[in-house]
Amino acid sequence: MATRPLSSTSSDAVTIRLDHASIMTTALEPALHFYTTLLGLTLRVIEEDPLRKGHRRAMLTDSEGRDVLEIIEMPELAHPTVPGRGSLHHLGFRLPQRAWQSFRARLDATGHAYQEVNGRLFVRDADGLVLEIEQG
Repeated sequence: MATRPLSSTSSDAVTIRLDHASIMTTALEPALHFYTTLLGLTLRVIEEDPLRKGHRRAMLTDSEGRDVLEIIEMPELAHPTVPGRGSLHHLGFRLPQRAWQSFRARLDATGHAYQEVNGRLFVRDADGLVLEIEQG
Protein backbone atom coordinates (compact mmCIF):
# COMPACT_ATOMS: atom_id res chain seq x y z
CA MET A 1 0.00 0.00 0.00
CA ALA A 2 1.45 3.34 -1.01
CA THR A 3 1.56 6.17 1.50
CA ARG A 4 1.27 9.83 0.78
CA PRO A 5 4.02 12.05 2.17
CA LEU A 6 2.98 14.36 5.00
CA SER A 7 4.69 17.36 3.48
CA SER A 8 3.43 18.95 0.32
CA THR A 9 5.45 20.18 -2.62
CA SER A 10 5.51 23.83 -3.51
CA SER A 11 3.17 23.20 -6.45
CA ASP A 12 0.32 21.94 -4.24
CA ALA A 13 1.02 23.98 -1.09
CA VAL A 14 -1.83 26.10 0.21
CA THR A 15 -1.29 29.62 1.46
CA ILE A 16 -2.88 29.81 4.86
CA ARG A 17 -2.64 32.25 7.73
CA LEU A 18 -4.08 32.22 11.16
CA ASP A 19 -7.18 34.43 11.18
CA HIS A 20 -7.45 34.79 14.94
CA ALA A 21 -7.20 32.86 18.18
CA SER A 22 -10.27 32.39 20.33
CA ILE A 23 -10.26 32.00 24.09
CA MET A 24 -12.98 31.70 26.71
CA THR A 25 -13.11 33.77 29.87
CA THR A 26 -15.38 33.73 32.88
CA ALA A 27 -15.38 37.55 33.08
CA LEU A 28 -14.90 39.75 30.01
CA GLU A 29 -13.75 42.97 31.69
CA PRO A 30 -10.63 41.58 33.45
CA ALA A 31 -9.65 39.75 30.27
CA LEU A 32 -10.08 42.92 28.21
CA HIS A 33 -8.04 44.90 30.72
CA PHE A 34 -5.16 42.43 30.42
CA TYR A 35 -5.14 42.22 26.62
CA THR A 36 -5.66 45.94 25.96
CA THR A 37 -3.94 47.72 28.86
CA LEU A 38 -1.01 45.38 29.40
CA LEU A 39 -0.45 43.63 26.05
CA GLY A 40 -1.53 46.57 23.89
CA LEU A 41 -4.17 45.07 21.60
CA THR A 42 -7.06 47.32 20.54
CA LEU A 43 -10.69 46.57 21.29
CA ARG A 44 -12.66 46.60 18.02
CA VAL A 45 -16.07 45.49 19.29
CA ILE A 46 -18.00 43.92 22.16
CA GLU A 47 -21.11 42.19 20.86
CA GLU A 48 -23.44 39.27 21.38
CA ASP A 49 -21.64 36.13 20.29
CA PRO A 50 -23.21 35.06 16.97
CA LEU A 51 -22.70 31.36 17.76
CA ARG A 52 -23.48 31.28 21.49
CA LYS A 53 -26.69 33.22 22.20
CA GLY A 54 -26.72 34.96 25.55
CA HIS A 55 -22.93 35.30 25.62
CA ARG A 56 -20.80 38.32 24.83
CA ARG A 57 -17.64 38.32 22.80
CA ALA A 58 -14.95 40.87 22.12
CA MET A 59 -12.74 41.13 19.05
CA LEU A 60 -9.27 42.58 19.52
CA THR A 61 -7.00 43.86 16.78
CA ASP A 62 -3.30 44.39 16.28
CA SER A 63 -1.67 47.72 15.33
CA GLU A 64 -2.65 47.17 11.68
CA GLY A 65 -6.34 46.65 12.49
CA ARG A 66 -6.31 42.89 11.89
CA ASP A 67 -8.47 40.74 14.16
CA VAL A 68 -6.09 38.60 16.20
CA LEU A 69 -8.01 37.59 19.31
CA GLU A 70 -11.63 36.73 20.05
CA ILE A 71 -12.56 36.58 23.72
CA ILE A 72 -15.81 34.77 24.54
CA GLU A 73 -17.42 35.33 27.92
CA MET A 74 -18.58 32.02 29.44
CA PRO A 75 -19.42 32.71 33.11
CA GLU A 76 -20.70 29.15 33.56
CA LEU A 77 -17.10 27.91 33.33
CA ALA A 78 -16.49 29.43 36.77
CA HIS A 79 -18.65 26.80 38.50
CA PRO A 80 -16.38 24.13 40.03
CA THR A 81 -18.42 21.23 38.64
CA VAL A 82 -17.98 22.31 35.02
CA PRO A 83 -14.88 20.73 33.47
CA GLY A 84 -12.77 22.85 31.14
CA ARG A 85 -13.92 22.83 27.54
CA GLY A 86 -10.90 22.08 25.45
CA SER A 87 -7.56 23.53 26.26
CA LEU A 88 -4.87 25.69 24.85
CA HIS A 89 -1.29 25.41 26.03
CA HIS A 90 -0.33 29.01 25.30
CA LEU A 91 -0.68 31.86 22.85
CA GLY A 92 2.51 33.15 21.26
CA PHE A 93 2.90 36.79 20.33
CA ARG A 94 5.87 38.60 18.78
CA LEU A 95 6.44 42.25 19.57
CA PRO A 96 9.04 44.63 18.15
CA GLN A 97 11.87 45.09 20.66
CA ARG A 98 10.71 48.52 21.82
CA ALA A 99 7.09 47.35 22.31
CA TRP A 100 8.37 44.24 24.12
CA GLN A 101 10.38 46.37 26.52
CA SER A 102 7.38 48.64 27.04
CA PHE A 103 5.16 45.62 27.77
CA ARG A 104 7.68 44.32 30.32
CA ALA A 105 7.79 47.78 31.93
CA ARG A 106 3.97 47.83 32.21
CA LEU A 107 4.02 44.39 33.83
CA ASP A 108 6.65 45.62 36.30
CA ALA A 109 4.74 48.83 37.02
CA THR A 110 1.51 46.97 37.78
CA GLY A 111 3.18 44.12 39.65
CA HIS A 112 1.81 41.55 37.18
CA ALA A 113 3.83 38.35 37.58
CA TYR A 114 5.88 37.02 34.68
CA GLN A 115 8.95 34.94 34.01
CA GLU A 116 11.64 35.81 31.49
CA VAL A 117 13.35 32.85 29.81
CA ASN A 118 15.86 33.27 26.98
CA GLY A 119 14.56 36.72 26.07
CA ARG A 120 10.91 35.62 26.10
CA LEU A 121 8.29 36.65 28.61
CA PHE A 122 5.89 34.06 29.95
CA VAL A 123 2.89 35.66 31.60
CA ARG A 124 -0.61 34.53 32.55
CA ASP A 125 -3.72 36.45 31.52
CA ALA A 126 -6.70 37.15 33.81
CA ASP A 127 -7.90 33.53 33.46
CA GLY A 128 -4.51 31.86 33.85
CA LEU A 129 -3.78 31.25 30.15
CA VAL A 130 -0.05 31.32 29.45
CA LEU A 131 1.21 33.84 26.91
CA GLU A 132 4.68 33.68 25.38
CA ILE A 133 5.86 37.09 24.25
CA GLU A 134 8.91 37.11 21.98
CA GLN A 135 10.98 40.01 20.70
CA GLY A 136 11.25 40.31 16.98
